[in-house]
Amino acid sequence: MAQPESKPDKAVADDPPVYQFEDMRLKAGDRLQIQLPASVTQDKQIVRLIGYLDKQCLLITAPAGLGPQKPLREGDQIISRVFLGQGAFGFASFVDKIIRLPFEYLHLSFPKEIQGLMIRKAPRVKTEISATVENSSGNTEIQVSNLSATGMSLNSATALGAKDEDLSITLPLDLYDVKTELRLRGKIKAVIPAPGEGKGAEHRYGVEFVGLQPNETLILQSVVHHELAKNPYSVV
Repeated sequence: MAQPESKPDKAVADDPPVYQFEDMRLKAGDRLQIQLPASVTQDKQIVRLIGYLDKQCLLITAPAGLGPQKPLREGDQIISRVFLGQGAFGFASFVDKIIRLPFEYLHLSFPKEIQGLMIRKAPRVKTEISATVENSSGNTEIQVSNLSATGMSLNSATALGAKDEDLSITLPLDLYDVKTELRLRGKIKAVIPAPGEGKGAEHRYGVEFVGLQPNETLILQSVVHHELAKNPYSVV
């Protein structure tokens, strides 16, 4: 007896959402982060969109700094990523033509599928930041697992308090190689104890920032958008 065909419900559910090209609202001059074939370079490159013809082709500036020893060739696949507004998107194209004159640029095939994530009003990105929290019990070293301009998620080896308890947070940040330190007030909005008991058990908290000053909001927004520009898929 033939076995019934399994339904790939979980696989489908785990796939990133698929969007239309127009959902990205790309315009001439927008920055794209591209990933070239590993045989050319492992480094991600930033290029500009010159324009596109719907369902036909994309035109982008040529990536800079590629040596003649490992040239980009027609037929190579390029992965493009873009963060615009409230969305992070990615798509694959192929190099149809490399134009040398009057300046170097690339004709790419029009993407057949756009994958993306629509994100919350305050974008939140994955981080690995060591910080310090001060509460009624004293100072505790914590790890910031994700960050936005309005709050953060953190991990702590010890319990920090109950929901709605106030915290003082010392948050070191590195923006464009400039180190700064924010001293923020926060309120616990979610308590998620990790499985396990006893000393050393890790606890997770969702914290909302309280009473942010304009310059603090600006720094937090800059850190988040800088991370998204480097890696759009760091969005949580």
